[in-house]
Amino acid sequence: MSDYGSNNTCCFKCVQFILTAGLTALFIWLSLRTTKPSCSLENFYLPALNKSDNSNSTRSNHTLSFQLNLNNKMKDKGVRYDDIKLSFYYGTNTSFPIGNYTVPGFYQGHDKKAHKKGMLETQKMPWNDALKMVSNGSKVVFRVDIATRVRYKVILWHTKRHNFTVENSTVKVDGSGKSSAQQLHCCSVGLPLIFLFSLLLLL
Repeated sequence: MSDYGSNNTCCFKCVQFILTAGLTALFIWLSLRTTKPSCSLENFYLPALNKSDNSNSTRSNHTLSFQLNLNNKMKDKGVRYDDIKLSFYYGTNTSFPIGNYTVPGFYQGHDKKAHKKGMLETQKMPWNDALKMVSNGSKVVFRVDIATRVRYKVILWHTKRHNFTVENSTVKVDGSGKSSAQQLHCCSVGLPLIFLFSLLLLL
């Protein structure tokens, strides 16, 4: 009888240990789980393509201005960005680069939005072709690539860096020289490792 009771006690402790380990792993996974920030571009503007203003100063203004929006939707984790590099191209491929811009790195608190404005002087932009397109009622297409690395702040420590990129996103500009807000698809690499680490705690 004592052996039977001893076996029951042993089984109970084993089940208790497994449940405790499982709940602990689940808690850690929920604590470490991250969601990549969403990003969008707005106020994308090239004055030289504004066909309503034919002044020489406007036609010779070859700047490109924009606003990059980053939204950290996580309620309990911050995001630290390295320098954010934006590359702009005329058309949908990388054959006609027209300029680059760098947003200095910064920290974004949990459940916060960031709005980063930028302006650059375009280079080797085929203005005559672009102006002809908008004058005919068509839209000029630009490609935007974004690259940075991010670390997620969990309580008092930061995770390792993860690649955070946007590639081959297009922006269409009409005869006002402007484009509507563009939601961009950002890819963050390396997050599945956190999930695998949590599963190892069950072994």
